[in-house]
Amino acid sequence: MAPDSRFWRHQLGDARRSLQGRLLKASLMVFLIMSVSTLEIQARTEPSWGSMDERLGSACNDRNQFHGIPGSMMPLFPPSQIPPFPPVGLWSNGIQIHIPNQPAIQQYIRFFMGQGRSTFEDALERSRFHVPIMTEILESNGVPSDMVSVVFIESCFRGYASFGGAVGYWQLLAATARSMGLRVDRWVDERKDPVKSTQAAAKYLRSFYDQFESWPLALAAYNAGEIPVASAVRRARTSDFWELSRRGTLPGHTRAYVPKVLAAIQIMRDLEAHGFKRPNHSHAYDFESISVRSPLRLEQVASWIKVPVSYLQDLNPALRLDRLPPDCGVDLNLPSGARQTFDLAYEQYLRN
Repeated sequence: MAPDSRFWRHQLGDARRSLQGRLLKASLMVFLIMSVSTLEIQARTEPSWGSMDERLGSACNDRNQFHGIPGSMMPLFPPSQIPPFPPVGLWSNGIQIHIPNQPAIQQYIRFFMGQGRSTFEDALERSRFHVPIMTEILESNGVPSDMVSVVFIESCFRGYASFGGAVGYWQLLAATARSMGLRVDRWVDERKDPVKSTQAAAKYLRSFYDQFESWPLALAAYNAGEIPVASAVRRARTSDFWELSRRGTLPGHTRAYVPKVLAAIQIMRDLEAHGFKRPNHSHAYDFESISVRSPLRLEQVASWIKVPVSYLQDLNPALRLDRLPPDCGVDLNLPSGARQTFDLAYEQYLRN
């Protein structure tokens, strides 16, 4: 949030008639612009419309660009090998997030069990394709697997969700995504890739935890950015999220965001106790990545290996134009077992 304009007027009022005053004003304006730019880059997302409940519902109901649940992938993974939904308390790398008995958390638990029930159930159904790999990535980066619940709140497990410039499962801004090593340009948007975006989000969350030594504050920084949280901690002289929230030193949307994620975590830890059916996980990541030297179209590749184009779109969600970029800097994901057929067709393609 930009500083109060009255502050700037007070500081510059007596110097407007002098060269020194004009220079000072110019310097302060440059500083202000740089500060606002930094906030925009570091803040992952800043909802500018509606309540968080409206945002959550819209994320789960937005079907404009979503290719659909990749049901065609299911036969590639034998039913006997499909991992069950992790039992309560057994899907953690030992890093625990304490869920206090706070009224705000209980309010959102009641919301998910009541008015927001269908929304949560839809997200829960889609989550079965992503939770196994996402939790594994989180744990490998020193982040509690519980943090997969962030995706419930951010996108309802829709890779094509987009709000205010934030995109993908984890709703990352382009500048943040690039700073975490993702490619975002007119050809490729790796924020839509469930594996790569989770790797970036895990690093992002871990960096905030290393700074604030608090998972609630890491969540707050994920929502509002580093600067507002660091400023709130400094002004209030406490790193307790609930105290910061009580004093109103954090942005209002962040004070709502953290208990909402914690409520989702509480429900996910014991779905049955909260009236939800535990889904069977399905593995949607049975593919092989290969390096290709040509900007092939997915439609072209699909005809070679005899699969629907939608199947390749699901395997290559980061390709914005359904084709590999001209710089060939992105691998092509193929269904397991299709490599030999592709190689033969590609060799013929290069000869022609």
